[in-house]
Amino acid sequence: MIERAVGWLDTGGRAVLRGSKKQIRSRRHLHSAFWSHGAGNIDLPSWWMLFLQSPCAAQETRSSKGHETPRAAFSSGLQEIFLDFLYPVHTLALIRRLKRSTNAQHHAAQNIKHYSRSYTSIAADFINGAKAFGTATQDEAQDASMRSSTETSQTGDAIRRGINEMLDSKDHTWIYDELWQHYQALSEMAQTLSPQDLTKMLRCLGTSERTIDVERAVALFDSIPVPQRRAIHYSYAVSAALSLKDLDTAIDIHREALARISGSIGTAAVLRYTVQHEKWQSAIDTWHMYWVNKLHYYTRPDIWTGVNALSLPDLMDKAISAADFAISTSESSLDKTAVAARDFALELIRQTFRIQNASFDIHKQWRLIQKAKTLDASDMMTQAMALEQLLSVSSREHGHRSLNLYRLLRKEPTFLPSTALLSLVTDKLLAEKTNFGMSMIIEDWRTYHRKLPHGIAIGVARCLAQLGQLESLQNLFRDFCSTHGVPIGSVWYHIFLFVHNRRADPEGVVRAFKDLQKEFLCKPTLRAWNYVIGTFSRIGDIEGALSWFNKLLESDLRPDSRTYFLLMSMYAKRGDWEAAHDLYQQSKMDGIKTSMLMIDSLVLANINNERLAEAEQLVKEALQTNLEGSRTFMWTILLNAYALRKEIEKVSELHKQMQDLEIASDGMTYAALMTSLAFAKMPQAAYKILDKVMPRAQIKRTSLHYAIVMGGYLATEDYGKIFEVYKNMLTRNLSPTMSTQNILLRAAASVDKANQVSDKDPEIQPELVRQAFEQTISSLDPIELAASEPRKFVGPNPLNESFSSTYFEYLIFLYGKDAAFARVTELYERYISTSARFSNRDVEASPPIRLLSALMVAHLRAGNHEELERCWYLALDRAEKLACRARAVTSEPGWVLNSRRLIMNLPLRQYITSLSEQGRMHDLISTINELHSFGFALNSPNWNHYIQHLAQSPEPRHQLLAFELCERELIPTWPGWDRFGDPKYVKIKLRAMINNTLNSLNGKMPAYLTLVHLAAVYLQAKQGIRLTPLQHFDRVAPKTVEALSNMPRMADRHQITLLRDG
Repeated sequence: MIERAVGWLDTGGRAVLRGSKKQIRSRRHLHSAFWSHGAGNIDLPSWWMLFLQSPCAAQETRSSKGHETPRAAFSSGLQEIFLDFLYPVHTLALIRRLKRSTNAQHHAAQNIKHYSRSYTSIAADFINGAKAFGTATQDEAQDASMRSSTETSQTGDAIRRGINEMLDSKDHTWIYDELWQHYQALSEMAQTLSPQDLTKMLRCLGTSERTIDVERAVALFDSIPVPQRRAIHYSYAVSAALSLKDLDTAIDIHREALARISGSIGTAAVLRYTVQHEKWQSAIDTWHMYWVNKLHYYTRPDIWTGVNALSLPDLMDKAISAADFAISTSESSLDKTAVAARDFALELIRQTFRIQNASFDIHKQWRLIQKAKTLDASDMMTQAMALEQLLSVSSREHGHRSLNLYRLLRKEPTFLPSTALLSLVTDKLLAEKTNFGMSMIIEDWRTYHRKLPHGIAIGVARCLAQLGQLESLQNLFRDFCSTHGVPIGSVWYHIFLFVHNRRADPEGVVRAFKDLQKEFLCKPTLRAWNYVIGTFSRIGDIEGALSWFNKLLESDLRPDSRTYFLLMSMYAKRGDWEAAHDLYQQSKMDGIKTSMLMIDSLVLANINNERLAEAEQLVKEALQTNLEGSRTFMWTILLNAYALRKEIEKVSELHKQMQDLEIASDGMTYAALMTSLAFAKMPQAAYKILDKVMPRAQIKRTSLHYAIVMGGYLATEDYGKIFEVYKNMLTRNLSPTMSTQNILLRAAASVDKANQVSDKDPEIQPELVRQAFEQTISSLDPIELAASEPRKFVGPNPLNESFSSTYFEYLIFLYGKDAAFARVTELYERYISTSARFSNRDVEASPPIRLLSALMVAHLRAGNHEELERCWYLALDRAEKLACRARAVTSEPGWVLNSRRLIMNLPLRQYITSLSEQGRMHDLISTINELHSFGFALNSPNWNHYIQHLAQSPEPRHQLLAFELCERELIPTWPGWDRFGDPKYVKIKLRAMINNTLNSLNGKMPAYLTLVHLAAVYLQAKQGIRLTPLQHFDRVAPKTVEALSNMPRMADRHQITLLRDG
């Protein structure tokens, strides 16, 4: 202290002030209370005691001087700086607050100024060896006073310039102490800073990270006379006090600001602090005081900026705590305090709900909504704000919760959503694309605002078209015309074409294409042509699609990449790789830009043509191209191809590659993974993906995913789980589909069969099957075809036929097998009438192959071979359309597509049996040879069935043919009897092995019954009963003979019956 004072007295001026480049350490003084801890016998100099006097003693000393001095610019609290680490935070805050009396601060400032001067004089005399004051004469004293005044003025100007330079510096980390020393020196000279510099210094100290600097900021504010305090001073002072965790001081300053200055001064900072630290009563007082004083006189500024700066999850916790405080207050009191607490809590909740586009816990928000309803059940505004907050987050979880909340709110009679809110809900429902959602939003627009705005109506119409809701779309169009007038142009024209396209309705789309041009006064656009071509493409009608494509070429328009994609995808679904590739090359010759959808079609064509290696190579090459669009679809269909072939390891490998390449997974990707598990008879693992993995990944679950799990349980014969999963699907507002209903129908039939009494009349329809069937048929609607997800049980049949025929096929098969011929006839007639509701085509002239096969089962059981043969030829006619390669002629060999070579196997089994029973073995052999010449192939069950009937023929050449075919088609994959171990388990293990190959495209293996039949023939030949010599069998089928020779003897009914004589 002495050295600093002498420095000022000896030199002064700016040179001395800025001479030292060393950082000056802060001198942390000890609080006066510290000395009461002991060390009372320390011999302190008399001038030091001046700093230990209380403010009262200082005032007495000042009063004894008999003259006034200007107000000092710092408070006594700064000279009594103490070791704050010795005291708790709340104790420090209390000490500071007790010292903040305005009068006390004024007196303390004067006192310190007086003592500082005394201290300077004492120090100077001590250093220079002066003996006494007052020895100069009066004139000399006046001259010295004038010189001192001039020197002081010059020194003050230099100090102010130094302070200004430091305040303008961008780096404050090293100047805080020096800045404060300069300011103290200026104060000791009874001089002050300009208002601008004072504000700068207050801001500089208040934003420091050091506690001592913030304390200096509060003291600096206290030194400003009240009339001279401005809004910015209050703002900085409040922030500084809160930095010191001195809430009481901050509230005092804030209260003074509200009383003197209009507007919100520090309110946001105080509210943030009180909310953050859950000082609810202080927060309520601050907020209520502001509203009482300002609400009716000033425009409300945003006093919640500080609170809103908190993280949303933390703010929700605080809002819940405030609501709990308000609820507890209302329970103990009914006065104004409880009302203020309630109003504050509701306002804080509203502020929390105003924060949008930030993720949060929906369960925590729901708690907050419930708290708000407890505080004020009639407050719809707060709940509407919560809805807006949910709608602002793009995640699927928040979207579902927002729609659930909206459904609850719309039930309230006082709920009146604004057009802005209803528009947000509409956007969310348009993204969800549900039938119920569209109906609900149309109704609400009419209820709350009498009509749908123009843009909203167009958006809803497009969504209805995508959902296939033709009737709802027509009603919406009539309302649109009555509200906005009859539209002109292509917008609604395209929408009506689109709805027929999604319904797979070729007649409807052609009719709309021709008729609506006049109504909307527009010419067909390329988009309109693509809708028509795409409709025929969806149902696999090659003739119709190519016809409209040729018409497009004859028009003034030219096809684009979309047009070529539609044709390529049609051929790709059939597995006609050559036709798809030719179209791709043609598009390049026409200068059409290649799209990712076109590459997707090539991949699908390779997969369906059993060219998986080429498909996989194409998928990986697509990664190197710069084509726009997602690669997810091509990877997904490749995953699904391996899943259907039960290659789980390959599926897992490809999926890992997808993740490594950062290719996004979608709902179809997860469907492929679930399919691989379902085919491996692990439905529980598939259900885990559905129930746990997909929600975490925020992937929308569809009816297809539930159908896959249900199919897995059907394969394991766990029928109870099927109904449980189906019920779970319905609770999630997912509509049943063709896939789910077919599985449900099969499960119901299996349950009925298990419960059926053996002597029950077959004409009596089982109850569970009847209920499931009637429920399904009664709800049939082409809108189901609008879904873009794949469907089970469709096969190669056109989509617009399968959605109705697939249910009848299965029931006719069941009743035909049970010889319930009356039920078969009834069901077939009902099928004809049901199909007529949705199509004008002659269904009876060309039924689906699966349905014909089911009828053949009934005819075979009834012994009606004539009707069975008629069905066979109808099936063969249908196969020509479904399996013919592009540009191939059916009168020539090899016209069947490789991907469709197995489609005749289902009716062929009944036809083989029928011809064999009639003794028409020559016709049977001719039929099989003809099918082979066309390009059709037999699967493993039919090869076994065919060979068994040949073996049972009395003709030696037929028996020899049976051995020859077994050697060529079945024995190559025979593992040998040693593979099965104990003879007791041969049939079980063989049956399991055969089940893995029977339904595969290429897997073939001899069945146990086939080997027994062949063994019977071989044994009879060995015994001389057959005319064919043994060596002939050994020559044409050596491996087969070896397998028969090693067959273990078992006492089962087949060996007992067929081999009893051996």
